[in-house]
Amino acid sequence: MTLDQQIISIIITAPWILFKFFAAAFLLLHIAFSVILLRQTKLMITVIEAKISPTIYAISLFHFLFSLFAFIWSIIFL
Repeated sequence: MTLDQQIISIIITAPWILFKFFAAAFLLLHIAFSVILLRQTKLMITVIEAKISPTIYAISLFHFLFSLFAFIWSIIFL
């Protein structure tokens, strides 16, 4: 493989690698947001007790698990 062919292959694959990097970075930020949301929900439930509190906590836990799943899926398949 000549130098020109190597440069062309790098130029072709560079946008895809950048897309993978930014997608993973965005999903890591989303996981951080989910963790903060989960902690804030837990804090809110301890301060304000209501009948719907377990449901709200379950929804925020589901959100965290789904964002973790999306990150792992993107690492495996992207």
